[in-house]
Amino acid sequence: MPHFRASILRGVQGWDAWNVTEDAALGMRLALAGYRVRDLPSSTLEEAPVTLPAWLKQRTRWMKGFMQVVITHSRRPVVALKALGPVRFFAATTMTLGTVATALGYPVFTGLSLLGLSNGSLLKAETPVEVAQTAIGLTLFAAGLAAMTLPAVAGVRRRGWTYLLPFVVLLPFYYVLVSLAAWRALFELASDPSGWHKTDHGLARTSRAGLLRGSEAAPGRLQPAAGSG
Repeated sequence: MPHFRASILRGVQGWDAWNVTEDAALGMRLALAGYRVRDLPSSTLEEAPVTLPAWLKQRTRWMKGFMQVVITHSRRPVVALKALGPVRFFAATTMTLGTVATALGYPVFTGLSLLGLSNGSLLKAETPVEVAQTAIGLTLFAAGLAAMTLPAVAGVRRRGWTYLLPFVVLLPFYYVLVSLAAWRALFELASDPSGWHKTDHGLARTSRAGLLRGSEAAPGRLQPAAGSG
């Protein structure tokens, strides 16, 4: 849940009604206006989708929204560079354009890398150019795996959920689904740019909405006060 002064929100023209990830679009506009957007060091109580179709719809909407952010804020890159500075501009680019580009290209580059490793062609380098290509390819492949798995390992260890560590090895297959969502988002961007895949919440018992539904269903339990959020 974002928190900010209403006057600042009005100053940057409010929410973008046409972007399906309006929080990402607003964060970019706030940054370009000179504000800093930060995360609170707290845990979210929001739930993840419990079915693959629901998950795919949610990720499709996220990817389409990132594409809209990229299109909207790439019109004046020099202005954005001056407003954000080199470091923040690079971070914004990798977070938006980088997320979309890697998701779209993941199956292609992964397939080519696995093919090169399996038939040995990736390791058969003779000329200096081929050696450089092999070195770059292997470095990117290893760095991609590390970027994919190490944050997940750190997260589950920090939360004390070590029983989830074996599932980290499934992340390469998970990102195939992320890529599917990205390609679906690209198609929707052309065919239905403002279409909104709403995610149903309150299905998990541990969610805030789920707990509220449970308290309403159980007789004699305390009800939250009106307006408590």
